[in-house]
Amino acid sequence: MPLPERLGRLERRERLGVGGFATVWLYHDAELDSDVAVKALAENWAQRLDVRERFLEEARILRRADSDHVVRVHDLGEADGTPYFVMTYADRGSLAQLLEPGVPLPVPRAVDLVAQAASGLRVLHELGVVHRDVKPQNLLLRSGGSAGDRLLVADLGVAKAMLHASGLTQVVGTPAYMAPEQAFGEGVDTRADVHALAAVAYQLLTGHQAREVSIPELAHAGPPVPPSQHEPSLPPEVDAVLLRALDPSPEARWPDVDSFVASLRSATGDTRPDATRVEPRGDRAAVAARPPSGRLRLVLACLLVFLVTFAAAYGLVRALS
Repeated sequence: MPLPERLGRLERRERLGVGGFATVWLYHDAELDSDVAVKALAENWAQRLDVRERFLEEARILRRADSDHVVRVHDLGEADGTPYFVMTYADRGSLAQLLEPGVPLPVPRAVDLVAQAASGLRVLHELGVVHRDVKPQNLLLRSGGSAGDRLLVADLGVAKAMLHASGLTQVVGTPAYMAPEQAFGEGVDTRADVHALAAVAYQLLTGHQAREVSIPELAHAGPPVPPSQHEPSLPPEVDAVLLRALDPSPEARWPDVDSFVASLRSATGDTRPDATRVEPRGDRAAVAARPPSGRLRLVLACLLVFLVTFAAAYGLVRALS
């Protein structure tokens, strides 16, 4: 049974999508003249207290995240026994709609989208939440005017607080992007999201999925083929960054999404200033070896001019004395 035609001042327009546990509808806020998305728990699950609680926990997590790169929740309620929450409407669809088999995105575009996704995941990880189902369908796009499309991490229906992850036995996720340890139904940590984000990056940069396996096959999967075998224009540095992130062993991967994205930027030669940029962690020698920043160079130049002027004045005084 769909949600009512009206939810307060919201008017229902159309159904945007349906999943195993919930349906997403497009509503219009006439008073604010804006569209919103409304996610409603499926009627056949509405009486299951554990499912209702997980549904409401998703809304709470999204509300706490309050990030430009995570879908925001504006309100929640219940209609005819069906719980729902009102959230940001992604008017540009999902990242999956940008993908064509065998057709990679331009490298700067791909890296920018991955960096935006990492920004959203970083906020969730700081809240103690592992997404566990990062894939193009769960990365939404919202128009951002002259700034370009803004990517939003969405659908935390299978997310779980890391504090409880060690006791989790349910296998969830999408095999093409899942970390192999998820196939065992074992507790996972943020490195599972590093793997999934790298699988998305692999697909954006090559037009091919990193792995095409079932969940049972994933448990014994090895590393994928180097991305440059699909897209020869990619440098070896990109192969190294992505293959490390996609390593079957969590211990061998980048420790967090920040390190992965910073290394991917470096490997692709992406030098654009960006608010989502972060430095790789745990590499102090590399940080120390970087050239000084523009402000520091200006200070050093002024100091050099002062020293030269002082030396010249001192020499002139000595010559005249």
